[in-house]
Order: sequence, then C-alpha cells, then structure tokens
Amino acid sequence: MHHGELFDIEPHRVQSLDALADAPPLAAPVQSVASAASSVCEVREPPTPGASKDTWRRWLRDRQTQVDPGTAATLVASLHRFIESVDVTWNDRVGGAPSLGNGLILFYRAMPQELSLDGLADALGWQRFAVTRTPLNGPLTLHPAIGATEQHRFGFPQPIADAFELQPHHITLALVPGMAFDRDGTRLGHGAGYFDELLARLPAESPRIGIARCELIFDRLPAEAHDVPMTHLATEDGVVAVEPNGGQ
Repeated sequence: MHHGELFDIEPHRVQSLDALADAPPLAAPVQSVASAASSVCEVREPPTPGASKDTWRRWLRDRQTQVDPGTAATLVASLHRFIESVDVTWNDRVGGAPSLGNGLILFYRAMPQELSLDGLADALGWQRFAVTRTPLNGPLTLHPAIGATEQHRFGFPQPIADAFELQPHHITLALVPGMAFDRDGTRLGHGAGYFDELLARLPAESPRIGIARCELIFDRLPAEAHDVPMTHLATEDGVVAVEPNGGQ
C-alpha cells in the first residue's frame, strides 16, 4: 500500500486544531505547571539563572541516569489519556471526524537516556505517528513511523533514506524530547538546533508537549529568541498546560 493512500491527509483539517482552545476541560488533568509541577517535582541545585546553555548541558550530562521502566510506563499512560481526551473533544466539535482531524502525532525514537514512547504507539497504533530522519545534509525530515528503518548514529532507529516524506502541515500534535524543560515551557536540547528548526516549521496551533522526567523540570532555563516554547509538559506526574511566567 502506498503511504499517501494510507494516511489520506487533509491539510485543511489540520489547520483547524485551534478550535480546541475553546473546548471544555479535557478528562486528563490539565493544570498550570507553576501550581502543579512545583509542588511535586524535587528540585536539585542547578546552575545559576544566568548560566549558559552549554553550562546547563554539561551539568545535566554529568547527572544522567538510566530511565526507570516504571517511570516511562506511567508517563506513557498519562499521555495516552491526554490524547484520547483530545480525540474526544475534537470529534465532539466536528461531528465524529477522524482522531485529531486526520493529522499525525510527531514523536521520537528514544536514545538510551530518554523516555521511550514506543508503548504509546503500540497502544494508539503506529499509523497515527510520524518520526524524524536526520539527513546527511540539511534539516530534519518527517516520515511515517511505520516502514523500514536503519540505525541512527546515536543508536535509535530512523526511517531509511527513501522513506515517504511528510510535510509539517501534516502534524497536529508534537511530543518533543529534551535534556530539560522549565516551567515556562522553555526547552533545552542537545545543542545542534535540529529540533528547534523543525518546531518552527510546524503549524503554530499544534500543541507541543515536552517529554521529561519530573527531575528535569526546572524553574528557569536560558532561552533565546529562536527557541520555540512548549504548550504542555508531560512527566510521570501527568500532563500539564504551560502558563508562561507562572500564569502572572
């Protein structure tokens, strides 16, 4: 089966996800990061607020630990409930349309120190997901999560070079990896800039959910003008909506 036939993507439906902004509260617990995460996340002594991104990255790499399978399973369960709630809200608004308006969920294949979301794809169906490929030159490309893969140089599977290519407007929700996040939704990546560039190309109305263990959520991280903030954060304690500046 040709991938284009499989997805039958309607870009005009993807563009209308902002209708969810006026939707009733989702069944999953969505609350401000300032009020929720600060009360449950143990805060370790981080670099000073004015420290550079490179300083933060060195500090975090020195403290990397293996991901506990139970933590990953709890986070995946929270994401599953959240996405099902969005599906229900979407379907109520548009009269039983396909989940998330025929769009795809961008996620990632995890490196050893990252939380794996493969269980979420197992639960919802891999055909609902898109992943990235790192080409020899140029920006990240988008591809269906199903299909042949090869090994990325960092050890995770990625689509092969001639895999069917998707476009940014096909994405209605993004699950975003990061070394750390702050309570305003700022993301700290590994420094190559690949994901920042990709996030800037996605539809502005598509929710961007930062994925991290609770211990990797901080009060404030260094930010630059080109950084694309998250709209939500997902940890083992649930999925919470970001309120920039703590909702002030």
